[in-house]
Amino acid sequence: MKKTITLISALMLSACTTIHFDKEPAATTAVVKKEEWHHNLVLALYEASDPVALNNICGEQEWVTVKTETSFLNGLASSATSAVVGPLWTPKTVEISCK
Repeated sequence: MKKTITLISALMLSACTTIHFDKEPAATTAVVKKEEWHHNLVLALYEASDPVALNNICGEQEWVTVKTETSFLNGLASSATSAVVGPLWTPKTVEISCK
């Protein structure tokens, strides 16, 4: 029972985060080019994924927004590993929009 209460408390206290980097106002017509997971390790102190290369993703187009988000699915995956080996892996979803 104590483990169940602890698990429910941990899930209720966890939160999703989103960070937007906008180059232009949101009213522009942007097409989402790519969405991928970005992997951080050891309390997010080490990046396991390569940096996002906007030139490679957008090509000749200009980037409009970059959004990094800890979604519910990211949090669920992270907490599954945290329950077994501790907070070693913290994935985020990165979404790049180009015009």
